[in-house]
Amino acid sequence: MVFDNIKNCEIYYGMHPNFKKAFDFIKKAITEEYSVGRYEIDGDSIYAMVQDYETLVIDETFFEGHQKYIDIQYVDKGYEVLGVIDASKTTVKDEYNKEKDVAFFNKNEEASYCIAKDGDFCIFFPQDIHSPKVAYKNIPSDVKKIVVKVLL
Repeated sequence: MVFDNIKNCEIYYGMHPNFKKAFDFIKKAITEEYSVGRYEIDGDSIYAMVQDYETLVIDETFFEGHQKYIDIQYVDKGYEVLGVIDASKTTVKDEYNKEKDVAFFNKNEEASYCIAKDGDFCIFFPQDIHSPKVAYKNIPSDVKKIVVKVLL
């Protein structure tokens, strides 16, 4: 997992050949204030979802993992806590759905959490089982987020 601020995104371009395209989309979406929805960037190789939602108390959240895509989760407005744990330290709750590229995992006390606010992003790789939408200080709040899916 990578946790950083958008002002440093160029550092990560070398990690994947499509990361520059992904971050260019995020920057454009911020500037042009894209509305909620799905956006194709490069067919199925890179696509994005602009989301607007209320965060959830931790008991209502879940852990998920992906095998086909890397997630770049960028918080545009608001605060959100993001949990992460290595896949080897958790167990599967709902088996992998190949069509949706997601499996759900049981919570684990060994998970780490970071607080993402305006301008922050996390990059989650397949080994990074993650829990999005967690409310900061367990107090639900509104968040606008951009999730870019980058094909491995």
